[in-house]
Amino acid sequence: MTHSEILENLLERAVANLSAKKHRKYSEIIVANIDILLDNIDNNKSLVSALVTSLLEKAVNPQQDVRLHKKKFENGYSARVLDTKVTTPFFKKYFQKYSNKESGFLSLVTRADTPWTLSEGTSIATRTKKELLSFLEILDAIENTKIKAEDTLMYIFEKLHTLSLQQKMIFDETIETTDFIDIININSVLSMLQQHFSMKLSSRLPVIAIYSIYQQLFKQVKRYENKILRPLNVHTSADKHGYGDIEIWNRDNTPFEMIEIKHNIPIDRNLVFDVAKKSANTSIGRYYILTTAKENFVSPEEEEFINKFILKIKKNTDLEIIANGIFTSLKYYLRFIDDYKEFIQTYTRNLIADSKNSTEIKEFHIIEWQNVLKKHKL
Repeated sequence: MTHSEILENLLERAVANLSAKKHRKYSEIIVANIDILLDNIDNNKSLVSALVTSLLEKAVNPQQDVRLHKKKFENGYSARVLDTKVTTPFFKKYFQKYSNKESGFLSLVTRADTPWTLSEGTSIATRTKKELLSFLEILDAIENTKIKAEDTLMYIFEKLHTLSLQQKMIFDETIETTDFIDIININSVLSMLQQHFSMKLSSRLPVIAIYSIYQQLFKQVKRYENKILRPLNVHTSADKHGYGDIEIWNRDNTPFEMIEIKHNIPIDRNLVFDVAKKSANTSIGRYYILTTAKENFVSPEEEEFINKFILKIKKNTDLEIIANGIFTSLKYYLRFIDDYKEFIQTYTRNLIADSKNSTEIKEFHIIEWQNVLKKHKL
């Protein structure tokens, strides 16, 4: 079998075991170390991908020491090539949430010029030393024939499939809850969003809320006729490209309107300077800078300076920059919407779609939103 066929086969067997409720007993070395890696997979996607790649190579080529993950090492092989061609596409197909954009070999740990032995690998600089040690211990056990590559892959896939099923159940319950909510007015909607945005690691939530409101505006506001609301990009700085968090383009593939969203960060002149700079010599006509910070601007003096600068930019270039609080903007936008419940349903669907495709939206974000929804049930 090819590398891809082996992964497919092992996943199929893992799912069959779970469906038949066959609780296979695995080595404690496998269970203890894989549990550490998968319990923290949101922060270690690349490490998990690198481990699957290493185990796959070992299953295909038992004589290869997979700790030697680069061809530059004596008797080494190119793990990155295998990861890019096989492992990453496999994860994108079956475990999209935990897949890397191109390869798992772009992080500091996985691209280090260090063999993954217990003696050398522990010197690799990383904030997640516990996960790195589990990774190294698995590979050490593989090379010392204490465990088998196929067994380890089976356990990984059983765990990932179980995790996916648990997430699907939460997603389905959350969507079902939206059918029974009783939204009274705009203030109710704003209160729900404020509660959700107050969670930890929530910088992605306001972006999804504004994107959801634009999806509604596109149905009703003449300004957006024949315009294109581009899909949301991954929010991490390494993957983010373009002009803003949310982008509206003309049909001729030129930029039209952009929205930059800051979470708990007051607006200062540097943000406005950056917007003016990246919008120069483009067709962008309007650029929003929205913040969830309680005090929208760093200071009253800064707000006054920014407002004067914005007027100057408008006079000289026709670019309209709007710096505002996100809840003020949401309150204004919601006046254009006939059905607040439809907006809440759209926001819920977008949260779930984002959670399926990346690790920015955590499971606890979805659970908390479900709790918020339940408080507004009929």
